[in-house]
Amino acid sequence: MGTIVNGANGGFKGKAGSIIGSSWKSINYIKGLYKKRSKPASEAQMMQQEKFKTLMRFLLPINFFLKIGFGRKNTEKLTPINAAFQFNLDQAITGIYPDYTLDYSKISISDGSLYGGGTVGVSYDAGDLSFTWSTDDSETFETFSDDMVYVLAYHPEKDEFISTPTPSTRAAGTVSFTVPEHLATGAVHTWLFLSNRSKTKVSKSVYLGEIQLI
Repeated sequence: MGTIVNGANGGFKGKAGSIIGSSWKSINYIKGLYKKRSKPASEAQMMQQEKFKTLMRFLLPINFFLKIGFGRKNTEKLTPINAAFQFNLDQAITGIYPDYTLDYSKISISDGSLYGGGTVGVSYDAGDLSFTWSTDDSETFETFSDDMVYVLAYHPEKDEFISTPTPSTRAAGTVSFTVPEHLATGAVHTWLFLSNRSKTKVSKSVYLGEIQLI
């Protein structure tokens, strides 16, 4: 694929002979017409395709979180979900082809330089999942009471995510929500991260562990 920086004719869209012109985020591209594959995919290609499916199946439903957690990563060339995919590809996938699985403890929902939640934790009691974090704010570390806190839980057996309807704040120190009845068995994996109010800075996400639901 070629990138059109400048030229006498500028960028174009559509088909012209054997090439196709398109643009994305004000960047003009040209690429050749698709050619039907005559050779079967190699084992390396099939392995990469299987890794892609395994990881993207997890990431797609949480695009809202990824837009915040990876929204500042190489935005000129990558969407947040693609940035999250690249970030997690080498560290979160385990197993041997074709039986790949995810190591949830190594999955990152966000990555940035904002100071995180300090002492963090999660617990489950009487149907409620509760997250806690430190409430200290610091002008030195540019952390403030209105920093936003995002929590996330994933139920692998049901393949469903749950979270709060809206983010909490650093000053709150805790947030709880009721686990839906159809998910209140088995276990969930949990994460937490923060952003500033304008969502221009985020912390690294923290994996809080696997929580058994009774």
